[in-house]
Amino acid sequence: MSGDHALPSRRSFGRRAVSLGAAAGVGAVAVAATQWSADADAAGSTYTVNVRDHGAKGDGKTDDSDAIRAAVTAAIAGRVGGAAQKDVYFPPGNYKVTKKDTLMWSPTGGTADQIFGLRFRGAGPRVTNIDFATDFAANPDPRQNNLITAAVRLRYTYFLDMSFRSTNANNRFAYYWSRDGDDQALQYPEYGVGQNQYFVYQNVEWHGVWDRVIGIDGDKQANNNSEHHFLMCSTDTQSRYTDAFLHCGITTPSVNSQQNQFLNYFMMACNFALAGGDFFRFDRGGSINVLGGSWSMVGTDAARYFYMPLGNGEITATRLNVNGVRFEPKMSPDQKIIDCGWGNGNVTFTSCSDMAAVQVPGAANHNYHRYTGSQNRIPIVRYQDCILAGYHLVDNPGAALAKGKMIYEGCRFYHTSQALSSASGAAFLRYTGPTGRYAFRDSWDTADLSG
Repeated sequence: MSGDHALPSRRSFGRRAVSLGAAAGVGAVAVAATQWSADADAAGSTYTVNVRDHGAKGDGKTDDSDAIRAAVTAAIAGRVGGAAQKDVYFPPGNYKVTKKDTLMWSPTGGTADQIFGLRFRGAGPRVTNIDFATDFAANPDPRQNNLITAAVRLRYTYFLDMSFRSTNANNRFAYYWSRDGDDQALQYPEYGVGQNQYFVYQNVEWHGVWDRVIGIDGDKQANNNSEHHFLMCSTDTQSRYTDAFLHCGITTPSVNSQQNQFLNYFMMACNFALAGGDFFRFDRGGSINVLGGSWSMVGTDAARYFYMPLGNGEITATRLNVNGVRFEPKMSPDQKIIDCGWGNGNVTFTSCSDMAAVQVPGAANHNYHRYTGSQNRIPIVRYQDCILAGYHLVDNPGAALAKGKMIYEGCRFYHTSQALSSASGAAFLRYTGPTGRYAFRDSWDTADLSG
């Protein structure tokens, strides 16, 4: 049976209260688990639905869309307190999918039909492959062209040990829409009230070209669409995105300030290759944490790993912490590690390297890190114990910075030992406007300097 879980607004009680409410909901599910019965085993194994048992072939030729959707339907049937009683298992094979919303679809009954704890599980990347083989045309509606469309529906959802492939640049993997109970003007009133929250992608690989892999969005007052964890995930060298790999804040983000609380993104030991486009785009949301991994760019097309185009006013939502990542921009001056327009908050890179750039002639004049002033402000930007190539740019023409600062501690600058210059100069840190609000400390071959 389905369960409604309308949580209190974060505007009324704050994020901590909502988190406790979610925990209480999980506790309620645990109590309800005592009601489990043989009815939960109406189809297949006690705890697993095998897509093969519902007619999926996995031969790379048969359209498995309907069979997979039938398996998902069986897995979410008989929920207890909203908690799924079964996971969805894909044995080794190549599963061809041609229809949208095959893995998940939005509720249609007018209320939030939320699902707790659903798992999609394979036998390993490139062992279990889902080929999203569509002929979709481009569609401006973000609810279309998705393998997963989950308005106000998914909580504690896992994707484990599988690959997803696309050769259509109009395809999208997942779209997560939320809305709060106090919204007055509803964009999609048919979905009712609810949020998406807590996703784990573990040992998952995405192949090929997509419009967007993950879209995170909501109504004007939506404020809970958070917690996305990427563990040992990867993309292949053909990966290219028309929009972005992950885009937080798609629908009128400049006025949806509550979406700043689409928070908490974690990437650990991932290998993200990028052939073109933007990887992580945060129009809204923040508190991004990256630990380890190798992130490489392929070819000469424009590409960015972190793109934050809006100033954003909420300081708690503007935080990026990257630790121990080897970045490999190589072939183009249009490739960037970060292109940040935040006007506050913090950006920190610790023990990182973008030294692969030295393989390219002329890389000394490639700008791999850019910070654009918003109202003459930038974040506190700190690089600690990093080896850095090319140059960094503070793009704030016509005025001196009033707040924020560029700080380098214990770093080595490969192409030059000169700290500062104008945008047309040859130093490591360059400014389009007046230089200011910087500090170099304990560098390899650059004197301590501040201003």
